[in-house]
Amino acid sequence: MANDGVFHPGHDQLHGKTVVLFTTGARTYIGRWGEEADGVVHMMGVAVHEVGTDEGTRDEWVAKSKKFGFAVTANGATIPRDEIEKVAYLSDA
Repeated sequence: MANDGVFHPGHDQLHGKTVVLFTTGARTYIGRWGEEADGVVHMMGVAVHEVGTDEGTRDEWVAKSKKFGFAVTANGATIPRDEIEKVAYLSDA
């Protein structure tokens, strides 16, 4: 059996990994990738940053989350794929 890094057979390579979803809008998401299906990305254990909050800029929030961790504010989120600008592992963000 080939080891492609996917823990659960039948899931994509990002399944269960902690990622940052940079959107074309005001929100940025950090959480575990669930799956991509039917034009949306499902995430679990999510923290959300919205431009204009007192948490600093998006880049500052991501850097702080990378260094210290992030507080989960939602059990899950569903983000339309066409709103996602970039996906990165939190460790690489």
